[in-house]
Amino acid sequence: YQPAERRFQITRQILEVFAGEHGLDFGITTKSDLVSRDAALMARIARKNKIRVHLTITTLDERLARLLEPRAPRPALRLGAVKKLTEAGVPVSVLAHPVMPLINDSEESLDRVCAAAARNGASSFSAAPLFLKPCAAQVFLPFLEERFPHLVRRYRERFEKSAYLRGHYPEMIAERVDRIRSRHKLA
Repeated sequence: YQPAERRFQITRQILEVFAGEHGLDFGITTKSDLVSRDAALMARIARKNKIRVHLTITTLDERLARLLEPRAPRPALRLGAVKKLTEAGVPVSVLAHPVMPLINDSEESLDRVCAAAARNGASSFSAAPLFLKPCAAQVFLPFLEERFPHLVRRYRERFEKSAYLRGHYPEMIAERVDRIRSRHKLA
């Protein structure tokens, strides 16, 4: 659901083809609330196929969301999409990806996203730490320097040898997410 989808409706055309099929098993991953435009079509697809929508919501803090994802719809709009899709009978998973150390990784922040997902009908929730491949680091590190200069050194140290965080941090986030999911009874 890229911005051009509003005009060209290419994803919708693909879904219309899928609506004529049976036995398919697929998912759609997006940050866009535009996905809810096709809720009725997806519900029709779900009668003969297995479909799941994965909607990314990294934070409910509007100011932080605007900084992290300046062109993405506000979290409230995405939660509205979760509600509309689930009310239509389309299973939705909320993805709080990526979890960024010292930015959106607090238990309170992740719990707020999960609680809102549950209130709006999501059936599952996941969150995983940021990984920084070199091409992404070229964009992300200057962003950190501008918006979170106090974190630059830590991020450079953590990601200098690998694009993926290792050790205690990913384990801590996994345990935190398990607790939060249990609290809100989500898969």
